[in-house]
Amino acid sequence: MRLKLIRSITRCFEYTQKYKLRFGDPGSRRRRNILLNVLSPMQRQYIEDAFSLIDDDKSELINLNEIKRVVNSVGDANDIGLGSDDEISDLIEDNTTSTSIGQKVITKEDFFGLMAESETYQLFIDTFETLDPNDSGFVRAADLDRILCGVRDLISDDRKSIIDVDDMEMMVDYEQFSRMLLGTALKI
Repeated sequence: MRLKLIRSITRCFEYTQKYKLRFGDPGSRRRRNILLNVLSPMQRQYIEDAFSLIDDDKSELINLNEIKRVVNSVGDANDIGLGSDDEISDLIEDNTTSTSIGQKVITKEDFFGLMAESETYQLFIDTFETLDPNDSGFVRAADLDRILCGVRDLISDDRKSIIDVDDMEMMVDYEQFSRMLLGTALKI
């Protein structure tokens, strides 16, 4: 279980770095709270366990050293796509709040939101990859529509009709589509 938690945490920070996510802005927090509200109690406990694994000093805040400790426990940050210590530091510096002593930290609220977004994104990607035997990054619109029937509660009403296209054979970039479903900025 510990290794699975560490892998999820690492994926979360990979996702955060890849898309240059911002933690503290009100719009992102609102969007992530929607994702948190649809999690089952077991999923919430999983994120709580992940937070507890990182929060070594039990301060309810995550600092740079705690992140590095967990990320480096599965290998060098560069080897797993997280970049150098400086890049991790920059990510934290750009997105965190400061404690009374000036230390940059990630709040529990922000961590929970990031984990919920990252796990939901990964669920979408893993699901869509099963429809992509050639590993092209694209799936047919008809296949997306069929799959999304099971996750309509994660998609707001204004996004339910996104698959209503004339050509259901049209190919869709599922990485960008997943980001659009989450309401995040698309990667250019």
